[in-house]
Amino acid sequence: RRYLIRCSKSIRLTQAGEAMGCGTSKARPVIGLTYKQKLKLWRKLGGGDLERVLASGAVALLDAQWIIRHAEAGGVLSHRQALPKEAFLSLADLVEATKYFLPVAALSYPWLTKDHPDPLGANLSRVARALKALLSDPDVPRLGVFWDFGSLHQHPDPANGAMRTEEQNALFKQGLG
Repeated sequence: RRYLIRCSKSIRLTQAGEAMGCGTSKARPVIGLTYKQKLKLWRKLGGGDLERVLASGAVALLDAQWIIRHAEAGGVLSHRQALPKEAFLSLADLVEATKYFLPVAALSYPWLTKDHPDPLGANLSRVARALKALLSDPDVPRLGVFWDFGSLHQHPDPANGAMRTEEQNALFKQGLG
C-alpha cells in the first residue's frame, strides 16, 4: 500500500507531521483574530483557490473530527451522496479554523476495489489515527479533509446501475479541475 502525503511549508507541524517526514517548524501564535481577519489569512494562505469549488458544491471537505468518530464507531466511509451533513465542514468552519496554516489536508491512495476504495474500513481506521494525532495539537482545532470518495460525487452503486446524475457528473468534473 502506498499513501501520498503532502506537507505544506505553511503548516505548523505536529508529531503526526514529523512522523510523516515533514520536518519541524514553529510558528508565531495567532490570537484573537476576527472572522474578517481570518478570511484574509485564509486567502493569503491559498484558501481563495478553493472557494469556487467549495461554493459550487463540486468539492466537499470532510471534517477530520467526524472521520475519527466514524472510524472509532467501526464505520466504513460511504460515497459523498450518502454521508450526513455533519460529515462536512463549511467554508465558514474552515475560515474559523485558519490559524498558522490552511486547515485542509488531501488524501490519496489506490482504491481497494473498483467500486469502493476501502470496503472494510481498514484505511479509514488508519487515517483516523493519523488525524487524531494531528488534532491533538491545540493549534489544529479543525481540519477539512479532501478524500475523493467522500469529497467528490461518486456513482452511488455502479454494480447495480446507480450512477451520478447529470448535475453530479458536471460537479464531479469541476471538482477534478
